[in-house]
Amino acid sequence: MKRMSTSELNEILVKATLSARQEAKMNGVPIVYEENEKMIKEYPDGRKTEIIFDENGKKTEIEYP
Repeated sequence: MKRMSTSELNEILVKATLSARQEAKMNGVPIVYEENEKMIKEYPDGRKTEIIFDENGKKTEIEYP
């Protein structure tokens, strides 16, 4: 089996990420990812919230610019 270069692997990962984002949007499902060291939830309509957990594990979502 041929060894894959880092750039080839990166290209596959980028394509897989784009495909997963498109599929989630088509199915009306939000995606969650990290941006600027924050957990972001992006809804199919483009709205974004930041997910924050307090010291007790309670989850809060606030509007994200």
